[in-house]
Amino acid sequence: MKSTRRKRKQRKKRNSYGMAYTVLILDDDEDFNSLLTDIFEQADYVVASLTDPIEAVEVFTHTDYDLVVTDHKMPEMTGAEFMRTIKGIKPEVPVVMVSGYLENDMIRELIRDGVGGVFLKPLNIFSLLERTSELIEEAVKLKAAAKTNPDVSKAFEMDSPDAKLGFRFRSFPCKSSASSDFAERLHSFRNFKLALTLIGGPGTHYRQICEDLAGFYEDTADRFAYFSRDSFDESKLRAALETAKADDASRLTCVLLSVEDMSPEQKQLAAILPKAEGPFSGYAYDIRVIYCVSGDLDDLYDEELIDEHLYILMGTAEVRVPRLKDCSSDIVLMAQQLVVQAAQKVGSQNTPRFDKSAREFLRNYDWPTNYAGLTERVDSAVAATQGGVISIDVLRTAEKELVEETISSRYEVLLKDARKELVNSAIIMFGDDASKAAPFFGADTASINSIINK
Repeated sequence: MKSTRRKRKQRKKRNSYGMAYTVLILDDDEDFNSLLTDIFEQADYVVASLTDPIEAVEVFTHTDYDLVVTDHKMPEMTGAEFMRTIKGIKPEVPVVMVSGYLENDMIRELIRDGVGGVFLKPLNIFSLLERTSELIEEAVKLKAAAKTNPDVSKAFEMDSPDAKLGFRFRSFPCKSSASSDFAERLHSFRNFKLALTLIGGPGTHYRQICEDLAGFYEDTADRFAYFSRDSFDESKLRAALETAKADDASRLTCVLLSVEDMSPEQKQLAAILPKAEGPFSGYAYDIRVIYCVSGDLDDLYDEELIDEHLYILMGTAEVRVPRLKDCSSDIVLMAQQLVVQAAQKVGSQNTPRFDKSAREFLRNYDWPTNYAGLTERVDSAVAATQGGVISIDVLRTAEKELVEETISSRYEVLLKDARKELVNSAIIMFGDDASKAAPFFGADTASINSIINK
């Protein structure tokens, strides 16, 4: 077992009290532990290095550190478990995870649980040290704020979203009051009987929110099935019901995405489904429905996008999903989670990070398309940087490209609609005879019919 390492006789990084910043390193691989220790000592930190996570918890409890660097795969306790343990003791101390390999889901979970950075081997030393400096600087500012602001001090005591909420929640980091209030309200509706309506703006991540709702239940016999406009019909519903039956499910929850965009026939199915009427009667387990809509129910009813039966049913229990711009404290964390996914898409060996200017841009942007817009922006920025630093200029360039792509896509839709309208007008002019209208366009009848039927 490796004990506290030597302190090098050189100029150390100093805090406001004139003392050197201290780093605790935990890694059971002694060779890599030595490498990390040398890296941080060369960078003028005072380092304590340990190989036993149980001993590390004990040392951490009785010693003050400015930062912790830990491996993930270790005997007796994983890095994730170690992080959660020490966050419960001193949540204000930032933690960095260094590992040879981590699953995408695990990286997202670590970020959501409060890890300040995830670095995979082979290690980018400069990125590691730069992120270390940023985390310590941020922690120092928070400590200073905590002395004069009781709310910040209280946040130190319960920094983990799960600790604050009392239940697991992942679709928002819940650093803002808007997202925390939403999580608590959603949790209070977890035992709804027939129908629940989620109301959000365009681009809301309904599926992830419903996955959080599914996680509220300990009963493994509870099943969730997701349906979009393209996949919602009686045959697919029957298939989902039969699958639930085969799995001995005690309850099936059907999540209907973008209900306002569905056809009249689909909306009729949506109205009778939670009542287990018609083709859905006779099943020996409960059927519930979660309706996901982008818009106020009264407005949707006035615009005749939902009928009276659906309007009344959807209004029995409704929860409003906060807009992304109302959750500014959450946005950077959400963006960091998306960076991990985007980096894997482009095959980047290093995970990009946001500099200070980019983080401010993310917090202050309006985000009209919410999570979908954030995802598009992050994907574009990561593809542009290929593992480097994401600055405000990179984000603005990504925004310009997305706007141009949206305009081009919209132009294609308008052009297609105009062409269809022109062909329909010509057919009417030729006595509703497509074969007579075809020569007018220098085309055959099949081509004309293809245009009007699209």
